[in-house]
Parts: sequence; structure tokens; C-alpha cells
Amino acid sequence: MHTLRKSPLLAALGFLWVLGILGLYYVSHKPFTPELALQVVGRAWVLAAVGLLTALAGGLGWRLAPRLPLPPLAALSLQAALGFGLLALGVLAVGQIPGVLRWALWAVLPVGGWLLRRDLRAWLAQAAGMKALWLRSGRWSRWAAGLLGFLFFCALLTALAPPLKYDALMYHLTLPHIYLEQGRVGYVPELVMSGMPQTAEMLYTWAMALAGNSAGPVLSVTAALLAVLGLVGWLEERLETRAAWAGAAALLAGYTLAVAPAWGYVDWLALWFGAAALIALDGWRRLGEARLLRLAGAFAGMVLGTKYPAGVLGLVCLLALGWQILRGRARFWPVLRQFGLPAVGLALPWLVKNALTTGNPLYPFFFGGGAMNAVRMSVYQGMSAWGNWQDFWLLPLRATYLGVDGAGGYSVSVGPLLLGLGALAWMGRGSLRADQRTTLSSAAFLSLAGLVVWAAGNRLSGYLIQTRFYFVLFPAFAALAAFGFAGLSRARLGTVGLRRVAGAVVLLALGLNAVEVGLYTVKSGTLRTVLGLYSAEAYLADHLGWYAPVMADVRQLGPQTRTLLLFEPRSFYCRPNCAPDEILDRWKRSLTAHGNPQAVLTAWKAEGFTHLLVYRAGVEFMRESGDPHVTPAEWAALDAFLADLPEPVNYDNVYWMYDLRP
Repeated sequence: MHTLRKSPLLAALGFLWVLGILGLYYVSHKPFTPELALQVVGRAWVLAAVGLLTALAGGLGWRLAPRLPLPPLAALSLQAALGFGLLALGVLAVGQIPGVLRWALWAVLPVGGWLLRRDLRAWLAQAAGMKALWLRSGRWSRWAAGLLGFLFFCALLTALAPPLKYDALMYHLTLPHIYLEQGRVGYVPELVMSGMPQTAEMLYTWAMALAGNSAGPVLSVTAALLAVLGLVGWLEERLETRAAWAGAAALLAGYTLAVAPAWGYVDWLALWFGAAALIALDGWRRLGEARLLRLAGAFAGMVLGTKYPAGVLGLVCLLALGWQILRGRARFWPVLRQFGLPAVGLALPWLVKNALTTGNPLYPFFFGGGAMNAVRMSVYQGMSAWGNWQDFWLLPLRATYLGVDGAGGYSVSVGPLLLGLGALAWMGRGSLRADQRTTLSSAAFLSLAGLVVWAAGNRLSGYLIQTRFYFVLFPAFAALAAFGFAGLSRARLGTVGLRRVAGAVVLLALGLNAVEVGLYTVKSGTLRTVLGLYSAEAYLADHLGWYAPVMADVRQLGPQTRTLLLFEPRSFYCRPNCAPDEILDRWKRSLTAHGNPQAVLTAWKAEGFTHLLVYRAGVEFMRESGDPHVTPAEWAALDAFLADLPEPVNYDNVYWMYDLRP
């Protein structure tokens, strides 16, 4: 040791010797392939890009709403939500300038980060609340937190793999692709969904410009994580630590709610805005700070700018405020101004965009305009109420019992705890402080009013029975579940307390869901795909069947071709040289417009289509199920039309590809 200290050259040579042997060994014993290294680096950049966007949003939120009178994690969540909502409007504005979109999205990140650097540090400092929350959490709470963390890890793995879900491939992720291809954000006639509010799609556009297809779903997972952290931080202050974790567990004990963050849909962003509005509205009721009411209005506007049905949040908030006014606890004009102006101001850009591009501010609903004519509206909007009278009077029970992920009707597995614990929110109300009773009444009012709107909406259109349209209400349901857990934990059966029993029930439900989600994640092959051990093509084929190789063939037709998809609405993997049949009405409206099959073919060729891809399995399903939107005569005309075309490339009778060129 003494000799080495006096001979630094000898020490350096010894160190270099070890490094040399290390390098020599791994030349012939590679622990991973270059392809695997590239996959890992690529996925790391996706996480980094979304993290930078989140930090930018948080810094902007802190600049506009600093030092909120809320727990650190709740404030962290609200400020990030506010920042993301405003950044989405920024993308919409910049996207109106042709040709600058992609480079502007890259340039704003470092420039905005530099300008907001102090705000960003102040926002991030609130994240110390996570460590404090963990230290306050007991063994039960840490088990609940661990299971929730596992669910988010599974969602992140799925988000990093190639996108699979139907609506994402149809428009949630396809629209950002189109905007980046075109270099601007505008009306897309072939996708009527381009008239929907697009707060989430604007954020996905930014994320995908930075880091590719997976960045949009990863941003959705980030939104879900921040929503849950905000709820836990808020509920802990309003109740206690165990009840806060129980509220989060109730939310994620449902299969759909646990896996949906990875889909690249917009529903969890709407849920996040709903959580932020609930927290802000409750804070205003308790503390009387006008800026909290303005924030609640801002989130109500942002959520309408995310999804039309999520506008139910603004309606139930107005009902709650009206009740406060009737009870003499608020004044009409100040409340209307403080809540209404931010709500209208932040929702209005989407309505103005639609009015300018299609003539209908609520496109594609209610009125004609743009690509929506009478034929399309009859196909798109006509659906009778789902179920029967029980789906009005017993909606929470029916949504819990009958709701199954991917099935008809409610189409969402919500789990047992939201209803099971939420219905017990009244337990122990007498032992609550006055401010806690205020929080309970806020959550209860929004929940009950929202359920009434949900049940009534189904009577107007069967589309409106779908549970995910109302995810914006689920933070209020989770708050009721937290109160129910707290009340049940304080209850006794004779001399036996129910605290341990209540805790065991929650961990059981959350654990069973973690097992189901974990098994799906393992079986689906997402980890192997994310690490590059399984090809993206094979992964897509495993999950999407013939769709994946057929879309690959469409892409390989070359840039001089254009393929019309018939009865296939998903164009994500064949962009840009394909056009989808988004609402499955292309044949009906073409035949109605041109009168006969030969005229339809002439018109399609005139539009530049060189190939026709028919989703034959979809056609057969619609015919056998008696779809009311296509008549027997229209099916017969389709058969005659296809019979006159050259022999198709037959993909196992699932897809037929026709060459329309002479």
C-alpha cells in the first residue's frame, strides 16, 4: 500500500490493466446486443422527453398559481395540470402557422425551461411531499402504495410498447401523426374526430414530435400518476393517511382504470382535470380564496376541451355553486365571474376552431357542417338507450356489476371498492370536523349530480352509457370511498373493531387487480418488446392479428399509391398513404352520392385511390349482427361492386386487397 501511494504511475497502470481486461472480456462475452442497447436508449429518451414536458408544465403552473393553500402533492398536481392545459392551447395556436409546428415544439422546450427555471425548481421542491408521505405511512399504507406502484409500472411498460388500442389507432394518436406530417394543426375531413376537443391530442403531438409513438401513451401514464398523487395528498390532509391510500386504491382496484393510462386515450387526462377541479372547489368552500374558484373554473374549461362528455364536470360544478348561492353562502355575480370566465375562456378556442373550419362549433354533433352531411349524421348519432329502467335507477350498481372491460354497454371494469366503500361515506359523519363535512358534501354533491346526468344521458343516446365518458367524476367517487373507509375503520361490531377488516378488504381487492394486470402484462410480451428482445412487428401481429401485416403491406405499396380502407377505421400504421373509413359509412355515403357501384369506382379513382382494402371480417360481422345503418340493398350493391373488381389479395378472408389501377 505504501509503495502504491508513492508510485501514482504504477497505480494508474494497474487501473488501466483492469479496464483493459474488462473491455477485452466483453468483446467476446457481450451482455447485450447493440439492438438491445439502442432500444434501452430509445425508451430512456421517451421517459426523459415526457419528464421534461411535465417539468415545463409544472413550472408554468407554478408561475401562474404559486404557493397554493393546499398540501404539497395536491399543489404539485394542480399546477402541472394547469400548465399542461395551457401548453395544449399553445400547441393549437402555434399549429395554425403552416410549416413551423415540429421545430417550434423542439425550440420551446429549452427556451421555456430557461425562462421558467426558478418556477420549475419551486414546483419540483413540492415533490418532497412524497418522501414525507411515505414516512407518515404505516405498514398497511406502504403495502397499498406498493401495489399502486406496481400497477403504474405495468402501465408504463405497456405504454412504451407499440400502441394497440382501437380509438388510439383510429384518432387519438393518428391525429398527432397527421399534424406532424402536415406541419400544422387543422381540420382533417377524413377524420370527423378532428372536430372533437383535443387538449390531449395537442400534448401527444408535442410528445410524439420529441420522442415518437410511445411518448403519447407515456404522457397519459404521467397524467394518471400525478392525478393519483394529488388525490392522495389532498385526502390525507382532509382525513388521514390510511384513508387517503384507500381512496386511491378504490380508484385503481378496477381493471380498466388500472390499464387505461397506457392506451393513449384521453380519459385519464380528463380524470386528472376532474381531480384538480374537485380539490380547488373544496378549497374555495373551506378557505374562501377566489383564486381557487378561478382554478376550478379553469379545469372545468380544460376538461371540456379534452372530451365533450367530460363537460359534465362544468355542469355539476355549476349546480354545486348554485346550491351555495341559494343557501346564501356565495353571491351570484362574483361566483359566475370567477368560475365562469376561466371555464368559458379555456373551452372557447376549440369551439371557435370548429366554427371557422366546419361552420359548426360543436362539430361533428347536432348540426351539419364540414364532412358531416345528413347521411353521416344518421350513422354517427343514432343509437337507442342502453338497457332498461334499471340503468337509470340503479346505475352505480349496474355499472359495477355489468361493466366489463371491452364489452358492450358500460364497457369498463370499475372494481368493487368505489361503490362498496363510497356507499358508506355517511358512516361516522357525526365525528367529523366541520371542514371535513364540507369536503364530504363537496364530493357527495358532485357524485350524485354526476350520476343523475349519466343516467339521463343514456336515455338520450346509448353511446352515453359508457363509463369512461364519466371518468371526470371518479375523483369524487374516490373521495367518497376514502370517507367510507375511514368510517368503516372506526366502526365496531360489539367489542371487535373493523379497522383491520376494512384494511384487509381493500388490500384484497387491490391485490387481485394487481395479479390480473400483472399476468396480462407478462403474457402480452410488453417487457420483451420494450427491451428489443421481441420485434414490434411480432408484438403487433400477436395482438392485432392480420391487421398488422396488412398495414405493413399497405405501407410497402409505396408513396405513389393511396389505399382506401373500407370498413376499417384504424389508419395509424398505414399513414400517410391510406384513408380510413372512420365511422364505417364510406360505402353508404359514396353509394348515396353517386347512385351505382360503377359511378362509385369512378369517383374513388378520381380521388386518387389506387388500391382498396376491405375489412371482410368486419363486413360479415356487421351483416350478421343486423347493423341498422346499412340496408340489405346497400350490402347487395357492395357484393356486386366487389365482384366486378380484379381478383384481390386474400388475407385469410379477414382482409381483401384490390388493385384499382388499370
